[in-house]
Amino acid sequence: MHRGHRHPRPRPRLSRRHRISLYLCGLVLLMSGSGWLLGHYLLRAPGAEAAPHPSEVWWLRLHGAAMIGFLVCFGALLTRHVPLGWRERSNRGTGVAMVSLVSLLALTGYALYYLVDDTERAWASVAHWSLGLIAAAALVLHATLGSRVRHQRESAADHHPPR
Repeated sequence: MHRGHRHPRPRPRLSRRHRISLYLCGLVLLMSGSGWLLGHYLLRAPGAEAAPHPSEVWWLRLHGAAMIGFLVCFGALLTRHVPLGWRERSNRGTGVAMVSLVSLLALTGYALYYLVDDTERAWASVAHWSLGLIAAAALVLHATLGSRVRHQRESAADHHPPR
C-alpha cells in the first residue's frame, strides 16, 4: 500500500434498504400503537366495566407483527451501525437514547404480556406507550442529526480533499 493512498474509513450510515425497512416498521409500530390508544381511550363505551373496543385486538396484532420486523432491523444495527457510530463519536447521545428506549420498550412490552397481572397492567401500559411516543420523536431527532453530521463531513471533504 502506498503511503499517500488511504482507504476511506467505514461510516455508520445505513443502507437505503435497511433505512426504509427500519422506518417502515417503526411507522407501522407508531400507527398501530396510536390506533390502539384511540380505540382504548376514545372509542370505548363509557363506564368502568366497559368492554374493549373491537378494534383494539386488531391493532395489537398488527403492532406485534411490526415489532418482529422492527426488532430484526434494529438488531442488525447492533453489529455495524452502533459500533461504527460509537467509534466515530458520531451522534452518541441520541444513539444511546435510541438503544435505551428500544430496550425499555421491549421490556415493558414483554411485561404487559408475561409479567404483570391485571392490577399492574395499567401502569405498564402507560409506561409502554409513553416510551413509544418518546422513541418515535427520538428516532426522528437521531436521523436528522445523523444526516446533518454526514452533510457537514461531506462538505468538509469537498473543501479539503485527502492528499
